[in-house]
Amino acid sequence: MYAGFKLVDLQLDDIDLDDKNPRIVSQAPLTTQAAILAYLYENEELEAFIKRIASEGHNIGAERPYVIKKGSRYIAIEGNTRIAAYKVLTGLIKPPKDYADSVPHVSEALKNVLQTVACTLAPDRDSLMPVMAGAHFGRGDKSQWGYLGSRQVIYNEWKSDKSLAKIAKVFRLTQGEVKDLILEYQLYLKALSLNWTPKEKDVLLRAKVAFNPPVRFLQTSGHKTKMGITYDSANLKVVFAPRADKKFKHLIKKLVINPERGLGATASYDSVFSDYDESGFGSKASLKRGGDKKTGSTGSAGGGSFGGSSSGRGKGGEATSGTATLKPGSLFGYQPKKMNSGLITQLLKEAKDINSNKFPAAATFLLRNIVESILKHIIDDLGGNQVGKSHDLESALNYIASNAITLPSGDKKILAEFKKDHLAYLNLGAHGNVIPNDTRLASARDSIDQFVKKYV
Repeated sequence: MYAGFKLVDLQLDDIDLDDKNPRIVSQAPLTTQAAILAYLYENEELEAFIKRIASEGHNIGAERPYVIKKGSRYIAIEGNTRIAAYKVLTGLIKPPKDYADSVPHVSEALKNVLQTVACTLAPDRDSLMPVMAGAHFGRGDKSQWGYLGSRQVIYNEWKSDKSLAKIAKVFRLTQGEVKDLILEYQLYLKALSLNWTPKEKDVLLRAKVAFNPPVRFLQTSGHKTKMGITYDSANLKVVFAPRADKKFKHLIKKLVINPERGLGATASYDSVFSDYDESGFGSKASLKRGGDKKTGSTGSAGGGSFGGSSSGRGKGGEATSGTATLKPGSLFGYQPKKMNSGLITQLLKEAKDINSNKFPAAATFLLRNIVESILKHIIDDLGGNQVGKSHDLESALNYIASNAITLPSGDKKILAEFKKDHLAYLNLGAHGNVIPNDTRLASARDSIDQFVKKYV
């Protein structure tokens, strides 16, 4: 893979920033070095990186930028942020006006050191793509390309007449996965092509716009059919039936441009389109119901141990459906009132009907799925999954425990204890490595019960 690569020392002034950098998610080409620099400032935390170099000095152990030669100059294919920082600190390029006063002063000695850059010279851009894909495409030790950036680079490779087989090999994906990423990026391009107000269009053009929710919404069984959208995997096209454009625009408004709390990727079709005018004129702007807007089901709340009953009152003393006698062995007796998720609604319906005493193996798998789905919904709802990462139960627990997600300390403590005491059992039980038993299952269920009740 590294045949033809060479180690070289280059003058900083001979190296240009790359306008094809996969981190650049922009529909308007960045045709100047100043435009690329401004993008890195706005979207890639260049200002903080510059200050770090000024504070810590030149890191001689830093990975060499990868460059290719173009005429008498060189292009930084990998390491654009570092090259940009060096150029700003040495005065070779001026920062955008808004950042002019933020550039720290550094010594002449440091400037002289930064003028010569130890690089790796590659034969061409194609030879570097496997290196970059391995480092940034969700498998390497570097920061990942963003949700749109990763799909854009796959789409651009395909549009440049690369075969699916070659793209799949470079990015270590199956051809089916490559097709999915191409179709998902075409959905984004379709969204951009619709008629928006300037403010709405600005939201869609943001480099880190959270476009994952509508894509995942369409992955739910039946949703594409109801919307009149078809994925033509053979010809790699997204086909829209008559009036499907308007439904798609409504979906983008609800999940991307003006996202509503609790309404996300796993929401039911009815909850997303409850205010949509099926005659084709868009949202029912005049559809107003008294009081706060309510979403999701409004069934009984409650819980208790297996075979118990759920009764009493909801939050704030609001009356619920009274006393609801659960079937023996039921996992939960809750119906979603806060989370608009078809998946969670179905899982909780099964949790109410299942006999965990009789079927502890099935109930163990169901409990694991319920907790995992709720945690992923919380992460999405709090904007913690803009790159579209696929979480399992353990990674979701770890992510929520981090500072990236803000939850009350008491709730994080419940999840920490649940992970410590019950995660291993749920994983082993769900994957057929231990004989599930109803006592162990009840203990896991009881430890998470109040958390489930609070958030669904």
